[in-house]
Amino acid sequence: CDDTFSLVSLVSAGLGIGFAPEWTKDLPNRNFELRPVRGVDLKIGLGVAWNKEDPTASRDDIIDIARSLARPGR
Repeated sequence: CDDTFSLVSLVSAGLGIGFAPEWTKDLPNRNFELRPVRGVDLKIGLGVAWNKEDPTASRDDIIDIARSLARPGR
């Protein structure tokens, strides 16, 4: 499932299980059990997009932050 909200809806309806981000524990009216997965190194893809017609300093700051968060061991 490519969309977290769709995944949560399907699981809540009893139509399967899945991996969900920790922030889903804070969703209102959730009808599913969320348990931590320990001992597994899960990785996600991360991309940064911006309008190339509008280069700004804040864009560079966002890229720097994304790179620092994506460092191995973080």
